[in-house]
Amino acid sequence: MRIIINEIKKIFNITNLIVVGILTILMWVLFISFEIEVFPNGQPTTESFNESIYMLEKYGLEMDEEEFKDYKIRREDKVKEATKYLSSNEESFRLGINTYEAYLDAKQNTLDKRGNGNEKETDIKNLLNKIIFEDNIALFWELSAIDYFIERYEDKEFWMDSEIDYSNKVIEKRHQELTNSDNANSPFNFVIYTNYNDLIIWINILIIITIATMISPIFINDNKNKVNYLQYSSKIGRKIFNKKIISGIISSIILITIQLGIFFTVYKSNNTYQFWDCSINSVFSDTYSWLDITFGKYIILTVILTYILGVAVCIVSMFVSSKVSTYISLIGIQIPILFGFGAFIQSVGINNATATYLPKYTVHILYLVLMIVTDLLIYKMIKKEKKIDIK
Repeated sequence: MRIIINEIKKIFNITNLIVVGILTILMWVLFISFEIEVFPNGQPTTESFNESIYMLEKYGLEMDEEEFKDYKIRREDKVKEATKYLSSNEESFRLGINTYEAYLDAKQNTLDKRGNGNEKETDIKNLLNKIIFEDNIALFWELSAIDYFIERYEDKEFWMDSEIDYSNKVIEKRHQELTNSDNANSPFNFVIYTNYNDLIIWINILIIITIATMISPIFINDNKNKVNYLQYSSKIGRKIFNKKIISGIISSIILITIQLGIFFTVYKSNNTYQFWDCSINSVFSDTYSWLDITFGKYIILTVILTYILGVAVCIVSMFVSSKVSTYISLIGIQIPILFGFGAFIQSVGINNATATYLPKYTVHILYLVLMIVTDLLIYKMIKKEKKIDIK
């Protein structure tokens, strides 16, 4: 145990800590902090998020038909406010846009035509831009978000089936189950899901980079200085190799825990933990899962996958370190490996890990293969060390 602790201390040396600290700060500044500091980011994202909070606080984890009727009354009240604003606005009244319905018609006509129209059409376009973008009247963004939620709720089957590959009967059956489930009425929406996914992807990329940085030199210095030859001359010395592997894995777990601890502490400011018990298979979300899980369970799942990926990167880094004797070779081999892990994380490893547009057991199989490969690498390293002779 003393050897393992000493090896962990070597891994967490001052140089490694400074390098990892710099990498962590750079990654947070460049890729992570934005998704926290400006969340929710602009319109209509802000009002969509606020509407989900309203639904959660008033209706709970699911919104039934009676509660939906009450929600539609909320829209009627907001429409009255919008109509009052438009009728009291001289420019909108002059252009005949004195009700919210007239405002929607004018907005649709503007979208349909796109090009330059007559003088009145130009004035209407300028008015709409002024209301929505220049004055940024929150009421109209709020109504747009409410209309989005109402439309989705009233036509669940269309929205939850719109991206189905109908040639895949298993996916079709799953979406039918979700459409008929109460989980579809969860207030959880795409804003929360996308934000968390973007963040946890970058945190995973940060973790694999910092693990590779700290763990990669674990054997290379011994190989370079021929210290391993001294170790091979005794039975106890040969066991140091195994203890180094254990130390590397423990160190990677410590590093993952620290990085995740920092992230989830800061992520709290996004105010999304209140959706912890909400199903992610909501009609208001754009991605649907093979699993009937809540947002909280989804977070726990991504944390488990993060630990698996981190330990896998650690083992691969140790394997590479045991094979090379120069830092140039180490860097040259590690860079494409890390790019491969990064691509895996962004495609299916973390992002879309439970999504229905992937075959059901895709991620299960990929992670099983990853764990088998890393186990084989450990076995190969240990077996070689037991048999190697001093030359």
